[in-house]
Amino acid sequence: MKLFFTDSDFQCQGVSRPDIPFLCDAEMELVQAPNEFLRHIAIVKGRTRAPNTWRTYGNDLYEYFAFLEANEYAWDSVNQQHLAAWRDAMLERGCSRSTVNQRLRCIHRFYEWAAQHGRTHALPFDFEDISVPKPAGLLAHVDASGGRFSANELTVPTHKPVPPFLHMGQAIRFLDAMTPHSLKLMGYLALLTGMRRQEIVGLDYRVVPNPAGRDTGKQIPMVLDPALTPTKGSKRRFVMVPYDLAVALWEYFNTIWPKLNAIYESKHGVESTRLFLSAYGEELSVRYLNNQFSRVSTKTKIKCHPHMLRHTYGTYELLRISEKEGRSKALLWVRDRMGHSSISNTEIYVHTADLVQNDDIDGYQLEILHALKNGAQQTQG
Repeated sequence: MKLFFTDSDFQCQGVSRPDIPFLCDAEMELVQAPNEFLRHIAIVKGRTRAPNTWRTYGNDLYEYFAFLEANEYAWDSVNQQHLAAWRDAMLERGCSRSTVNQRLRCIHRFYEWAAQHGRTHALPFDFEDISVPKPAGLLAHVDASGGRFSANELTVPTHKPVPPFLHMGQAIRFLDAMTPHSLKLMGYLALLTGMRRQEIVGLDYRVVPNPAGRDTGKQIPMVLDPALTPTKGSKRRFVMVPYDLAVALWEYFNTIWPKLNAIYESKHGVESTRLFLSAYGEELSVRYLNNQFSRVSTKTKIKCHPHMLRHTYGTYELLRISEKEGRSKALLWVRDRMGHSSISNTEIYVHTADLVQNDDIDGYQLEILHALKNGAQQTQG
């Protein structure tokens, strides 16, 4: 079994459709049913518009159909015991329980789609009623489920781990060790705005706010327009950029970026709209950012990946706003700044906030911005 992705030459209804995953078997023949489902996910279904989501579906279906192919099972004649064997094989390989459950849910959706479209007449899944005790949360008063829901019997119990984050002193030491200056700025964006990796490496210079004439004591909203900058689910949102960080980004754009873009333009014949480019004038990838964080982790002995700085922002920002507005308003604020689709995703920071002393919160942004200014001065010197 092989997983491939369409390029810009692939068209559907006269429209170019790149990045859609599709499967081929060992004989390099297209596997019809999962490929039709993947096209449905990418082209028809309105809630799955992001290529990263398509890739996840493609990878999950690849894992399942590779298992079927290796054991010579037909997808439309398996039963719950076959699926349990696949689940157990993934667990034995060291896959996390959350990953296993995600794949099971994907395959469940595939079989539901197949049944709805007449591809099969039976679902190899059973369900059980699960009772989950829920703490009194922000929206508990509108939850009529009583903590009960139907769960696929094949899924395994999981617990939601506390998201890894850095205490502020560690985060500042880590960022101080980052080079070149563009990488350092990407780190500060993650720590001070909670932006995701793909949003940072794909940041379009046209959305970066000009700090001229702005109030130096206020943060500046920066709109992340999915038509310009990739966002999760292609949803438009905005983040708040501290004034000093906006100044640092604007100075970089006017002094360093033109030189890097000139190299890019000489290679490709067009200007790049990406704010961050490599020393060789190339656009950056999430893999580049991950690799650079790994390098700095080795250098500083502080284990950190880009998403940890996003978690750090969520933790400290929740505490900062909670002290001013209370926990409920703080959750809504952080939810919107981080682009969460549900308040339940934001509530994980309640647990990390319990691990931070309140005196660490006083002026945490000022402490970060002071380090940013010192780093900029050293770079210019």
